[in-house]
Amino acid sequence: MPQLGRRHFDVIVVGAGPGGSLTAMQLARRGRKVAILDRTHFPRFAVGESSTPIASRTIEQISIDFGIDELAPLTRWGKWRESLAPMTGGLKRGFTYYDHRPGSGSDTPGNWPAEPATRLLVAASASDADGDSHWVRAEVDQYLLEICRCHGVDVRLGVTLEQLSPQSPWHIGVRQDSVDGVTETLTCDTLVDASGRAGAILRRLGYHDTTDSMLTKTAARFTHIMNTTVCDDSDPGTLPYQANNAAVHHLLHDGWVWELPMSDGRSSVGRVWQGPGTTDNPVAALPTMTDNLAGNLDVMSYPHLRDWLRSARLADSPGHWRQAPRIQHRWGGGREMSLSFLALPTTFATIDPLHSTGLAHAITGAQRISDLIVREAVSDVARYGHQIDSEIELLDRVISLAYRGWARCDLFFDACMLYFALAIGDEEDRISGGFDPARSTWRATDPHVQSALTGAEAILMDALRSDRPVERTAFRRELAKICSVPLACRDDNLYAYTFG
Repeated sequence: MPQLGRRHFDVIVVGAGPGGSLTAMQLARRGRKVAILDRTHFPRFAVGESSTPIASRTIEQISIDFGIDELAPLTRWGKWRESLAPMTGGLKRGFTYYDHRPGSGSDTPGNWPAEPATRLLVAASASDADGDSHWVRAEVDQYLLEICRCHGVDVRLGVTLEQLSPQSPWHIGVRQDSVDGVTETLTCDTLVDASGRAGAILRRLGYHDTTDSMLTKTAARFTHIMNTTVCDDSDPGTLPYQANNAAVHHLLHDGWVWELPMSDGRSSVGRVWQGPGTTDNPVAALPTMTDNLAGNLDVMSYPHLRDWLRSARLADSPGHWRQAPRIQHRWGGGREMSLSFLALPTTFATIDPLHSTGLAHAITGAQRISDLIVREAVSDVARYGHQIDSEIELLDRVISLAYRGWARCDLFFDACMLYFALAIGDEEDRISGGFDPARSTWRATDPHVQSALTGAEAILMDALRSDRPVERTAFRRELAKICSVPLACRDDNLYAYTFG
């Protein structure tokens, strides 16, 4: 097969998802010679589609600090509709939860559940124009790669890594996915693993799978569908936002269904099951039935959700179901990071879709990696590694806590409030202080936050073990140590956006 000569780059980023693209374009804007590699061709289907205020504010900061104006429309839904109207996305005003479980008295066709005990709405923006967004990743990822190209990044898709030297300067043998299978050796001083759960570089540097150490254990099946029935809320005038303009969570007895409505009539949907481990889970036992949407989502026993899907069909892309027998992954051990080798947080671990943390974690990681390389901050690399470990452990702890309280909707909603306190506290810090490389995402390394988290967790677990209501005053006191916005304080479970 043909062999090309060597080409040298300052930085090679492996993985062309949002975190990889944002890392590459930032470094290119600071004069680095950058290549980005990915084994797949674009556009491609991917989940991890729901942005959040942390993600939006970080993109906004990157856009300003690096002069990348093309990123600005991704930070507000109003800007998206003005500047990127042909690109498909969805308005995300916040997080909506409906309890459809048997015995809740809420799962009847016609309207979504409206009783406070079976519904929670938490706004993440003050208006539709200022809202966050759902991303059709096939389109947004390609848009980000076009920005990379415009700023001088060498984008290489359909490339397989075949060889990697043991140290910097890195020698990377790659093969092009083409008829003639052209091979080439690329060299670089710094290598960034942005390949997600594949761990394309981590695996070659001694890292191993430590997923079974994680507390959260879930499985999923997902796709895009068209023509879902629009279900109304029985009391829309009282809501802080139109309830389906959100990351919608339909709570079931053994998990939940996500619904992310897009502007072209499609929805990203997925079924999450709680599972005891990597092999004993319901995905393996359920056959994939292309035309039976309710069967694939395992909601045949829920009349309201069957009604919601009665006219729906699979979208053309991807046109089939994908599944993850274990959503979580974590890489451990291996070589310590240095200025010659760095990785995104989302390469080290995937936690769970419950709180839409994936994009924010990848994007804040890209911002910090770029800062380390630009400043040549050798002494700060260890701190970044500690931040990642702390963030992964915090998310795993908070998300698994929500699942532990799953059988009681009041406990689950309170566990969600604990996460919202962490997210709002982070957002407050970013608003007041801008980018700070010493700040971990969700302030995971802050001892005051950790102390409040421990206190709040103890209160929820005590209520679970004793089968009593949550000690509300004490719980609110712990949340107030994390953020200034009052939470877990409304009898109607409807929370408007109150700051920013």
